[in-house]
Amino acid sequence: METTKNKQITAMILGIASLVIPNIGTSITNAIDTSNNSGSLAAGIVIMVATLAAIVVGVIGMIKSAGVRKEATAAGEKKVLATIGLITSIVGTVESAIVFFSCGLCIACVACAAASM
Repeated sequence: METTKNKQITAMILGIASLVIPNIGTSITNAIDTSNNSGSLAAGIVIMVATLAAIVVGVIGMIKSAGVRKEATAAGEKKVLATIGLITSIVGTVESAIVFFSCGLCIACVACAAASM
């Protein structure tokens, strides 16, 4: 009867992961000593990698959620979990993209400052 439930749960987990991954990157950067420029650069790189990973996971979550929503509609099933996955994937992707590009500018500034020393 519920043929898409596992797929919907997967889509929802991908959406939630797109929200959580940048926070894990931020937690890691809090543990990095940023008292010198190289520490700041390392912290920025960790944030960039985490947000890039969140963007990728979010895009995969959006694609998966949209597909599962269509399957659930065709099968006449509820699509609540797929909708939650779609919304969280969109929010996580947009949030991560904003952080990715804004932190990218900061990392470029730090790298230029470190190179000119």
